[in-house]
Amino acid sequence: MYQGKVDLHLHLDGSLSEDVIIELLARDGKTMPLAQIRDSIRVPDHCTSLVEYLKRFELPTQVLQTEYAMERAAYDLVERLAAQGLVYTEIRFAPQLHTRKGLSQEQVLRSTIRGVEQAQKDFPTIRAGLLLCSMIGGEGNAETVELAKKYIGYGVVGADLAGAEGSVPIETYYDLFRDLQREQVPYTIHAGECGDPENVRKAIELGARRVGHGCGAIKSESVMDLLARTQTVVEACVVSNLQTKAVLDAKDHPIRPFFDRGIAVTVNTDNMSCSDTTLQREHAVIASAMGFTDAEFLRMDENAINGAFVSEEEKKALLQKLA
Repeated sequence: MYQGKVDLHLHLDGSLSEDVIIELLARDGKTMPLAQIRDSIRVPDHCTSLVEYLKRFELPTQVLQTEYAMERAAYDLVERLAAQGLVYTEIRFAPQLHTRKGLSQEQVLRSTIRGVEQAQKDFPTIRAGLLLCSMIGGEGNAETVELAKKYIGYGVVGADLAGAEGSVPIETYYDLFRDLQREQVPYTIHAGECGDPENVRKAIELGARRVGHGCGAIKSESVMDLLARTQTVVEACVVSNLQTKAVLDAKDHPIRPFFDRGIAVTVNTDNMSCSDTTLQREHAVIASAMGFTDAEFLRMDENAINGAFVSEEEKKALLQKLA
């Protein structure tokens, strides 16, 4: 089976490895049994909602509060992705969530950039960029946007809006997105994971080049048409969607009708550790439930490269690595 090589929708804190958690706890003079770590970060089989899913981020956020921790986590994730054969990834995180011990958002970002840059030097088969997440209900979003503008092209490739979708209307963040647009910072928006197709429409109207998850679009013919017409890239994350109950059965996931409709859909992991997944597992689940072929998986990787927040020259070089 074709092995996926591109992951556009990947959260740093949700993909923190058990080994790194153990190391970071030890640096803080703490220990925790491996079984307890796994219980803390992995989504249980009985997960009932996105809100419950997001509780799995508490331990990773707790240990990611120093410059060393951010640099180490970023390096480790890129190293693991390179070992899995990925050629491109965009890693997203919210700097404002890592300031509990006094770091500024800029210190958080600079240390993360260091980790990514060193990993790319040590593992040159992979290219990685950072997406800075503003948070729904967050208090540091304006600062995060300023950092995205300042560091675009210097480790940062774009921005995102993440968090508990539906708790605050997406249009509340109109000014943030317009600010990003003025500075030509590309962005994606988590939209449709909660099942509302209008959030997908609003994300596109707010200028998002991509939408995270996008599941709810399946409920609206007009939103499906809009995705296809605008070629807005959909960052599908099948395993996590099953866990959050955004979709109840793999065979009913909208990734197949999205693909068949000509929508630029892609395959992603969302949170490798919380969801206990890899890009290879995502492919296996999708192939088993919906009969995707190698050629179709390749096409979705091509969609991902074409939707990546990199230059056209870089896209051409990356596309050559997919064959």
